[in-house]
Amino acid sequence: MKKKLDAEAILRKLAELRKSIPGIDNSPRPPSADSRTSAVDTQEDFEYAAVADALESLASDVHAAVERANAEATEKALQVYYKAEELARDPAHADLIPHVEEMRRAYERSYGKAIPPNRKG
Repeated sequence: MKKKLDAEAILRKLAELRKSIPGIDNSPRPPSADSRTSAVDTQEDFEYAAVADALESLASDVHAAVERANAEATEKALQVYYKAEELARDPAHADLIPHVEEMRRAYERSYGKAIPPNRKG
């Protein structure tokens, strides 16, 4: 016998999960214009569509939070690079030169382009 979907419990659990993830806005989101729930025939279809929409929304929000965190980490890493590059110009800190060069190579490997100029310097 097929077990009935408990959409309410699943949606509650997804709401709890959403609250536990840093960087995600926990305010309720309106359904998207292309929501699956707008074109369903049965209550069961509606419940499956609601769960699918909630999962998709959570996945999208997690992706956005990860992208924001990655951008912040990259910006902080670039600030470290810029400072190390500045210090390496001083002969007293010549030992930083190989580290600065490796940081530059790592950035170029990861992003396929040169490090952007320091906008804050």
